[in-house]
Amino acid sequence: MADLTVGYVSGIIAAAVFLVRLFVPTVISFIVIGHLPEENSIVSWSVVSRLIHSSYWPTILDSDTAASTGVSRAIKACTWLQLGALGLVAVAGIVTPLGLYDTIGPSGSLTNIPFRYVSDTSAFGRATRSRDGYRSLRICYADDDPDTPEGCPGAPSNINDIEDPAEAYSIWPSSVDLFTSGDVPPTVSSIFDLQWRSYRSTTNFGLNFISSAYSEGYYRQISQLIMEEGILAVEGLIIDTKAGRIASGTILSLWIESSSTIENTRDPVLVDHGGFSSLPLTVNEIDTSDFQNNAALYDRAYNAAWRHNMLVMQFFNVTTNGSDGLAPFAYMNSDIGKKFDLRGVSGSYITPVTVQTDNRYAGFLELPFPNNSGAVTSLRDTPEGPNPVNLTARDTFAIAPEACHYPSIQDLSNLSFVGVSCGTVFAAPGRTDGDPLIPDTNSTWSTPIYSCAAAAKAAIRTVTFSFNGTGELNKLNVEKIDQKSYTGSSKPPLWGVERLTNHTMRNARPLWGIVSPDVGSRDDISSLQRDHLWLPGYQDSFISDLQTGQPDMPGNRFYMDRLLSLFDVKELQKSTSRYTGLNDLALYNKWFELSKSPAGIEQMLKLMWTDMAANTVVGTRGWHSASSSRNGETLSKRDSGDVNVPVLLWSQNIEYRLLYAIPAFILLALCLTLGAWSIWLLIRRRIGLKQMRTYLARTSPGRILGHALHPDQGSVLASTDVWLQQIGLRTATLPGRREDGEMPLLDIERTPTHEEGGSDKTSK
Repeated sequence: MADLTVGYVSGIIAAAVFLVRLFVPTVISFIVIGHLPEENSIVSWSVVSRLIHSSYWPTILDSDTAASTGVSRAIKACTWLQLGALGLVAVAGIVTPLGLYDTIGPSGSLTNIPFRYVSDTSAFGRATRSRDGYRSLRICYADDDPDTPEGCPGAPSNINDIEDPAEAYSIWPSSVDLFTSGDVPPTVSSIFDLQWRSYRSTTNFGLNFISSAYSEGYYRQISQLIMEEGILAVEGLIIDTKAGRIASGTILSLWIESSSTIENTRDPVLVDHGGFSSLPLTVNEIDTSDFQNNAALYDRAYNAAWRHNMLVMQFFNVTTNGSDGLAPFAYMNSDIGKKFDLRGVSGSYITPVTVQTDNRYAGFLELPFPNNSGAVTSLRDTPEGPNPVNLTARDTFAIAPEACHYPSIQDLSNLSFVGVSCGTVFAAPGRTDGDPLIPDTNSTWSTPIYSCAAAAKAAIRTVTFSFNGTGELNKLNVEKIDQKSYTGSSKPPLWGVERLTNHTMRNARPLWGIVSPDVGSRDDISSLQRDHLWLPGYQDSFISDLQTGQPDMPGNRFYMDRLLSLFDVKELQKSTSRYTGLNDLALYNKWFELSKSPAGIEQMLKLMWTDMAANTVVGTRGWHSASSSRNGETLSKRDSGDVNVPVLLWSQNIEYRLLYAIPAFILLALCLTLGAWSIWLLIRRRIGLKQMRTYLARTSPGRILGHALHPDQGSVLASTDVWLQQIGLRTATLPGRREDGEMPLLDIERTPTHEEGGSDKTSK
């Protein structure tokens, strides 16, 4: 059943009114004849005639006032015209309202509306702590280089005199001023507006120091949003589960998103589908001079996949890379379809109904570490070796840093060191002998292995919200996210990255943000003007928020921490095991669909990173936010206070579909035509009030009856008051036939009332 609208209801009411207008006069005229005496005043007969003949009974009973035979053409045409017009009025009255419908649309201009804090009633809102007392630090480590200063860049000269360690590692105002100096709207966040979503206050600084209280972040899974397909607003973040990105801020927001490139190793369960026998002889050349212009994610993933396949081929003695003195690819002991024995491989790498990732390549071979004589490979010995060149676990760990060009721990930070994480993805296994969602005993599975490279970038996007103002954050809808366009005088933001001349990337993670032109020209800042920035970073697996607390600020490291977690999704890894799909069949089914192509694997990694990142950090920038302080101290989670925000108000409006107005337009044209015709006749003096009054008098049944009874006592054209005194108040019967014979027309003598005066005291 169609939903009722204003138009439908109006049309129903109009139809009901039309039926009532037919019913009431028809029934009333029917009732009146039941109370009509044989004798009435002459004027009463006129009124009764009008009542009866103006109803639909003449048409129903085909009486002479509805006759057409013998009627002049003009009168007949006007009669039909009147009937058609009345029918058109009825149709227009019913159909015309059907075109009405309600809409909710924006007003024409922006209106300043007081905004208030709305709480998040979801799991993120309930589990995110208040920001009261939150205090960020920036940890910078010292090394043996005497040129490395104490503390972080921007620290005061008297830092050695500061006894409180937490104070010594504060986020100094000079650094905040530099990386928030860009000309951006107040809703665009900076790295200082990002805070650890889960944190604890501590006074333990290092092993043997006690400091003032500061906030130490640690990763706790609050909720999983991967199955939520759309754009979500949660406490402190906007989460795009389609594109794989998060944002902090409103209207114009700073977005941080992961970007992945996948290269299939073509090596599912070590069946050669061309990954061995058709392996190209060379790797891709990578330009390392300007990764901001081209992050070369595909080339990194491809080169890592090439080295992965080469290492496995060396292990099985399929070919050689030249390290044994022979020419590279001097022999090829494989062809398409050849299988290699992996019966001893641990199930931790190949498990049905499970997706897993690894930050090293060919880790499933479980090679021993050097100088560990007791460690042996899990594979049983074969005549070919295996492992004739004595590969070790160090070789598997070396592939990603070398092929993906990880920065060295001794490198000094600058703009070109893009934080990249590479690894392998053991995609959702496909069952070759049954339903892939059911791991039957003795079933056969095939697992594709993908080589992946992932990085994170920051950009400004325009976000459109709608909010009905009647609820909390769950009533806030994110309508769309548009890439901010830069045309004419509008230029892309100037991104700045801290250039550290005395600190290695391991000792001090560089700050980054949107800076002003004068800041961008400084010697200690690398700058780039474009619509996005590939974020700098370094993989630090020694200090992590997954195991121990992380005292460092999250803005310049969380994305790399989660990229590192992205390639550590394992069944036995407590912090990431929920992403394997092993205990969530709906999630695994999603992974299974995405595992069918490299593009699907890329989307799967984006979803994982987005979900991890949303559980890691919270944004504190908003319309109520004050400027970022040196220690990230911002408004409390539930602080409130009205601030006027320009918004586009939406209101309920009534609009109309013109198709339903066709009968009304036809009726309007008819009315205009009749009006013009009447005016033309008035101008020619063929019609007027005098003529109308004359024909009303001459066609009145009472006057005709009275004139027939008293032809010499009054004028047919007399005014109503005069005619009533002369003839109209006299009593008469109508002619007709009774059952017992003719009833003649009679003038009945009466006694005049007081109001009638003394005229006509006798009747004839």
